[in-house]
Amino acid sequence: MLAIFTVLHFLVDGICAAAMAAYAVQEPLLAPIVYYFGLYNAIAFGTQWLTGWLFDKKENWIRYAFLFVLLTLGLGTQSALGIQTQTLLLGIGNSVFHVAAGSLVLRRYTTYKELGIFVSSGAIGLALGLNCIVGPYPFLFACAVLCAVVTQRLWRAEIPEAVAVQTVLTNLSIDTVSDALSSQKTQQTEAEDFGPPETLDSNSTTVPRRWLTGLCLILLLGCIVLRGFGGGAASQYVMLFPCVFAAGKALGGIVCDRAGYPKSILFIFLLSFLALQLSGLLAAVLLVLAFNMTMPLTLRLVHWCNPRYPGMMFGLAAGCLLPGVFYKGFSIPPQGMAVLQFLCLAAAGWLLRKSVETGAQRNGSFPEQRN
Repeated sequence: MLAIFTVLHFLVDGICAAAMAAYAVQEPLLAPIVYYFGLYNAIAFGTQWLTGWLFDKKENWIRYAFLFVLLTLGLGTQSALGIQTQTLLLGIGNSVFHVAAGSLVLRRYTTYKELGIFVSSGAIGLALGLNCIVGPYPFLFACAVLCAVVTQRLWRAEIPEAVAVQTVLTNLSIDTVSDALSSQKTQQTEAEDFGPPETLDSNSTTVPRRWLTGLCLILLLGCIVLRGFGGGAASQYVMLFPCVFAAGKALGGIVCDRAGYPKSILFIFLLSFLALQLSGLLAAVLLVLAFNMTMPLTLRLVHWCNPRYPGMMFGLAAGCLLPGVFYKGFSIPPQGMAVLQFLCLAAAGWLLRKSVETGAQRNGSFPEQRN
């Protein structure tokens, strides 16, 4: 399913970009183009947290999601409906796809590489569509076939359950996790404890853990906002940099699985530092590669801040890209971004680890350390 979701990500972003570009090339005025592109982005990114929350509450709705995506995107390519209706349909379809597929990837897989691979392909489809290299209909026909395949498979299989907190502990390299979480009863207790604030006990011992998790989430979302202000590439490299975006996202997940989270963020920081010592195209490529390597790390940790709501957390992370879309005049020097991203990721990883340790120790799930 991962391969299908990855190709679908490429196709869905390609459909939306190509349909919006088809309107833009025929519109003589700049103001309407800016307005409708802004409206599309606001719907596509800004509604994902709400769509994700609905899917988390009504998991069976995910089975219908990909047919709904196909319907909305198919109608969104029809210029006879008018650009306003097209924009609404494309934005809604894009939002539903990202949350449905992203939620399933978060639920089905527990490592970083699958998430990095899934999010990598969208940039290439987006570039092909926006630059009118491929029109909307080739994307749409392929999308129709894959949406039918996914829908059939979802009807024949169970929707994966939200990831247990055992995964969070294991991937954050907490000592004695294999002993501490050996029983299914303990895993279920921790899954309940790591839920949203309203499901937790009201005694005072939960307050520090809530604060730790909340601060971790703020740092992670801040890191995503920073990445949104990373800037764009020169027009002559319309396909080079989207490919670098994709490579960085996939590489970030693979490196993190092999080297671990702490070494990965250090590697990303050192790669950024190396790029800043160079100049020209090579420096730009390495810097973009490094910044995009943080994508699967932030998405996975945002999810772990509340693993019982994968759709909502995925959508919340996506919404943090909006400031970079709407405030084009603001930019952060690459030196500052490299340092800030490293500090945010390092602090967020430590806070999340401490948060989960606190919740697990409160339930008595950690045995005494053996000498």
